[in-house]
Amino acid sequence: MDLSVKLKYAEKITHSKTFLNTNLITIIRMPTQAGKQRNPQAFLISALDSDSSILTITNHKSQTFFNRILGHRTFNLQMWAPAILALLLYTPLAQAFSAPSSVLNSVSKIGILTSGGDCPSLNACIRAILKTAETRDVEVFGLPRGFPGIIEDPPAIFKLDASYASAAMLTKGGSRLGGSVGSDYKLIDSLSLDEKASRISAALSQLEIDGIIATGGDTSMDLIAQMLQYATGNIPFIGIPKSIDNDIPSTIYSIGFQSAVATAAKSIAAVRDTAESHRRVIVVECMGRNAGFLTLHSGIAGGADTILLPEFPVDNTQLLKHVEEVYKKHECAVVVVSEAIRLSNSGKTSKYTTADGKTRLGGSAEAVARFLSESLSLDARHVVLGHTQRGGSPNGFDQVMATTLGAHAVNAICEGQSEVMMNWNGRNVEAIPLDEVRDVPSKSLSSDYPELIAAQSMGIYCGST
Repeated sequence: MDLSVKLKYAEKITHSKTFLNTNLITIIRMPTQAGKQRNPQAFLISALDSDSSILTITNHKSQTFFNRILGHRTFNLQMWAPAILALLLYTPLAQAFSAPSSVLNSVSKIGILTSGGDCPSLNACIRAILKTAETRDVEVFGLPRGFPGIIEDPPAIFKLDASYASAAMLTKGGSRLGGSVGSDYKLIDSLSLDEKASRISAALSQLEIDGIIATGGDTSMDLIAQMLQYATGNIPFIGIPKSIDNDIPSTIYSIGFQSAVATAAKSIAAVRDTAESHRRVIVVECMGRNAGFLTLHSGIAGGADTILLPEFPVDNTQLLKHVEEVYKKHECAVVVVSEAIRLSNSGKTSKYTTADGKTRLGGSAEAVARFLSESLSLDARHVVLGHTQRGGSPNGFDQVMATTLGAHAVNAICEGQSEVMMNWNGRNVEAIPLDEVRDVPSKSLSSDYPELIAAQSMGIYCGST
């Protein structure tokens, strides 16, 4: 360990009148030998130079904070040795030392990116991050298109202006920073891991970015965290869950989900009007990949008669019987299907290949409509909602949730947290370690899911659960 590169921020702590009160930052347990009288400076140098940790930090947030101070590029050991030694040697066992967040905040510049696909309320989240950062005198830089933009030469990084904090951001759909698509990764895929890391490190170091906040799903957040760790060593990273699929582990809702449900439900309700007028069966296809949350919630809210989900197999006989009974009663029927259901005739999901060779889910509504038409001799049509579910203004729920998680993400990164995902658990916001969503299967529907039970209780066929 190079002792000449070790400190700076203790001066702010020791010169603060609130050094021993207000916000609890860390609890230090002193080893028994720390109580002995000895030369303070020699003791600290010995402690910092030892392979064995002199401290046992009893709080995850505190450990991250302390490690960041010791490893920060502006830490100067000689300047701070007396102050830290006084703390180490004379603080009673397990006694807390405190200082206000504004004193301890070593973050002056953060970067923000919206990775992966877009969804409603991303701009509301960006707005909250910028406005919260401004209250802490922290600058915010946008990273357009995520990491594909960072590795460009020159890097696509810019400081967010006042327009990103305007009220108009609350209702604007999509992401003003842009999301990454398949073609954006051509350059990244052509580089070795070392080359990627080198470019990312150079870009972030040039602007002295102190932390990254990113919206994304569990996969993209994990990839970002790993890349930052490899490229820069210890730059803090905070994730915010966003997904219209609502499949991120450890979450109840991801930002964008409720707005996508509202958009899809409105379309399903509109389809019923024309189904009634022309005495048709109309099959509506929703997004959601391999999780049925979006399809189920949209189907319930839109008044569907049948909801087919990827988690539960479809019994052809039961499906035909149910649709036929509904049609005889109402002279129409609305069936809502997930893009990833297993088709009745083949038992496989419906897929297609794009021009760039990517395999995409899609076509399930058309296949189900054809099956119903041929089996029941009814006029059955299909509608694919597609990317309408990603666009448009967010609803009030997502505006508030995105704002809340964005503000808490800034507070977390300024308080020294890293490698966590901000999550609303139904009562409050919690920081979930990314290790809890790494290598964990995506969230999916179970047979005891309350909304599924409600749908089945109302006579809606949802497959064999």
